[in-house]
Amino acid sequence: MATLDNAHHEIEIRIVVMGGASDFMLASLPLKDGKMQLHELQGWKPALTFAAFPTDPWAADGAAGRELVEQLPRTDALVLTDALGEGQHYSSNAVERLTRALIPAMTNIPVAIFGCRALEEEWTSLTGVAPVRTLEPVAENALPLIKAICAILLRSRLRSTPPPPPR
Repeated sequence: MATLDNAHHEIEIRIVVMGGASDFMLASLPLKDGKMQLHELQGWKPALTFAAFPTDPWAADGAAGRELVEQLPRTDALVLTDALGEGQHYSSNAVERLTRALIPAMTNIPVAIFGCRALEEEWTSLTGVAPVRTLEPVAENALPLIKAICAILLRSRLRSTPPPPPR
């Protein structure tokens, strides 16, 4: 869940980015110290904080995988990345392991794909939930992908309650 600082009217939204094109995607965003400050929203100052993980965080000694699993309960959204370059293809094993690491209640957090349709299909088949948006892994698509996630995260969850039916 997003962290609220009531004293300063700040909201911190945490986004995990995993895959071979993570660094490329984050380099395409206007970040300062790993954060993107958004415009004020109804008196609140939202900021997006990003944590990047490689194609397979559980490879080698698995330290990055352990760190990823540790961060998941505090994660507001996921971006899975994939690119055609050498070493940038997504890992099916890592995506499967990620879905197992997510607790069942967390499968409703927004997920976006910065990559190919194959990654989108794999995620959807493993979780039963389609990504919010899938865009090709090119620099000009990084910001629209984040905007799609923000549209989901920042929309009002308050709904009006209809009056009871007449008797």
